[in-house]
This record gives sequence, structure tokens and C-alpha cells, in this order.
Amino acid sequence: MHDFQVSVAQSPPFTLVTLSGELDVITVARLRERVEPLLARPATRILFDVEKLRFIDSAGMRVLIDACVRTPPKDGDGALCGMSPQMRHLFSLLGLTSRLTVYPTRADALSRPAATAP
Repeated sequence: MHDFQVSVAQSPPFTLVTLSGELDVITVARLRERVEPLLARPATRILFDVEKLRFIDSAGMRVLIDACVRTPPKDGDGALCGMSPQMRHLFSLLGLTSRLTVYPTRADALSRPAATAP
């Protein structure tokens, strides 16, 4: 069962994209449909909250990574928060946690929007 959900809300200074369920090759189009218009806006800072994401495959990772790196730092940026230990480990093994802005929690991201979590 693919119970993927995506919601978009303003949570200054970010546009908050909250994901839950399973993000995979079957559900990734729904995420792409919601993210593409956000990336077309100048100075958009997207924060992906993945705390309730139970599963992510390479297709889902690709969309998140693309969205985070497609926004030039001078215009805004993309970030992730709420990664499970397993997801953080996977991103770390792939060398992505050093290249992406990753916050432990949504609260951390909103309280320190310009910082990069260790």
C-alpha cells in the first residue's frame, strides 16, 4: 500500500514540505508535482520535513536532493529535517549529509534557519 502524503505550508523563513508514508517510484510523481512550482519561485527556501516518512527509495531521494541543490544559495536554499537514524545513515554513506543542509528537527530548522546541523 502506498499511503504517501505531501503537504505544503508557509513556515517563515521556509516553505515547509511535510512528507509521510512511503516515497518511492510509484509515489514520487506526486512529490514532484508539488515541488516544481515552488522551485520556479525566486528566493524560495524549502524545508522538507521527513520525520513521518517510513520509506524512501532512490527515486524519492533523487527528488529531494535535486530540490535541495537546484535553488542557488544566493536565492534561497533547500534543507531536510527529521531524518530517522536509518535515513541519516544512508544519506551519510552516500556523502550527502555533508553536501545538504540537514537539521535534526523542524524546531531546530526554524530556530536556526541559516545554520547547518552537524
